Amino acid sequence: MDSVASRYAIALLNIAREERKIKEYVDEVEQIGNLLSQNKDLLTLLKDYGLSTTEKKNLLTSIFENKISEYILNLLYVLIDNKRGSIILSVCDEFVRIGLNELNIKRGVVYSTIALSASQILAMEKKVSKIINANVTLTNKLDQSIIGGFKIQVEDYI
Repeated sequence: MDSVASRYAIALLNIAREERKIKEYVDEVEQIGNLLSQNKDLLTLLKDYGLSTTEKKNLLTSIFENKISEYILNLLYVLIDNKRGSIILSVCDEFVRIGLNELNIKRGVVYSTIALSASQILAMEKKVSKIINANVTLTNKLDQSIIGGFKIQVEDYI
C-alpha cells in the first residue's frame, strides 16, 4: 500500500478511535470509496490540475456536506489542499482495511451454485467466525463451476 495513503488513513483511524466511531467511519469511507469507484468522472475532476482547490472543495461540499462526518470531509479537504486528489481512493481503501482490522472484522465470500438464504449465510458466518476467531461477514456469489456444496473464502482461508 502507498505509504502516503497509509499515513492519511492512520490519522483518520486515530480520530475515529478518539470519537469511538470506528465502525461508523469505516461505513462512511467505504461508501465514499464505492461512489468514487463507480463515478470515474468525479475521480478525474478531483485529480484534475486544471481545477482550483476551491472548486474541488466546493464540489466535495456539495456532494458530502451533512452526509458524512465532519472529520472525514475535512480529510478530503486536506487531501485536496495538499494536491493529493489522485490518492483519495487509495486512502479510502486503506482506511477501510485498517479499520476492519482494528474491529477484528473479516469479509469473505461464500460461493455456491444456488442463492443462499440470509439464515444460511448467518449460520455460516457464525461457524467461520469461531474457526478463525474473528467477526466474519459473508456475501454470496454464484459459481456454476462448483459441482456440489459450497466454497467459503475469507482472506487467505478457504
